[in-house]
Amino acid sequence: MSKDITSTANEDLYSRLSLTPEATTAEIKKSYHRLALQYHPDKHTKLTLKEREEATRKFQYIGYAYAILSDPKKRETYDKTGDTEGLDGLENLDKEGWDAFFKELWSGTVTSESIEEFRTNYQGSSEERNELIETYKKYKGDMNKIMQHITCGSVEDESRFIEILQAAILSKEITSYKKFITTTSETAKAKRKKEAESEAQEAEEMAKKLGLDKKLLKDNGNDEDHLKQIIQSRSEKRMSALLENLESKYVNNKSKKLKTNKAKSKKNKFIKLMANRATRKGEDSKTKNSSENAKSNKSNGTSRDGKVGRSNRSTK
Repeated sequence: MSKDITSTANEDLYSRLSLTPEATTAEIKKSYHRLALQYHPDKHTKLTLKEREEATRKFQYIGYAYAILSDPKKRETYDKTGDTEGLDGLENLDKEGWDAFFKELWSGTVTSESIEEFRTNYQGSSEERNELIETYKKYKGDMNKIMQHITCGSVEDESRFIEILQAAILSKEITSYKKFITTTSETAKAKRKKEAESEAQEAEEMAKKLGLDKKLLKDNGNDEDHLKQIIQSRSEKRMSALLENLESKYVNNKSKKLKTNKAKSKKNKFIKLMANRATRKGEDSKTKNSSENAKSNKSNGTSRDGKVGRSNRSTK
């Protein structure tokens, strides 16, 4: 596998990131973030096995290119020689080594904060619109496939995407496809929404089993800070699942440590999905908690600093 990735990526690292040799460091990072989110394997669970494998290869090539071009010294050498030999030390890696490489690359450069920042800047941008138009053309208006492939796209963005595409059709920028009409019907939209809700419900039920729901819905400063870190886009929610996916494909080690890491990965995925539920609670949840706390304080005779309340509990 190492030979395949290094030799193929060696063809042109810049083109792998849809860039030119004149690209700035910031442009390299931005392009990597976008493409990594677009092609990471776990985003394409509804594709055929062959299509998923192709997406995985693209993800690997993108990561390899970024590993070279994001390092100033390695990039300088590559620009001079046009060759990556000796730059990465990856030629002789076994499966475990490649797993560690991709895992470190993903978790080190695509953090929750960087993904949230990317999502905020990307949504509503001209880049997002261009991607939407190109994806529409590629799948001839099939909204089901468009929603599967658009970067950072979720069911919440669907109406916005449809409006953009309808406007482009009216201006004759793109062709009107019958598939677009059938897959944007109320029935089709309801089906996609139901599937998204079903996935969220399944995650919520699992979160309850893991005891995560109560923690997420607590109303205190620490949990609010925690929520800020875990409320991410659909693509970010898949990050932990992606790492698990790579582990299952490229690592044969079935040790207890690996199993523990997989369990943590699943747990993190449910935490992130549950964050959406906590967010929807919004002010209603806070108001309810405040009301309950007021009643509790009144019944216990708790003072502002909580000393009386602690005394009452001790007496009981």
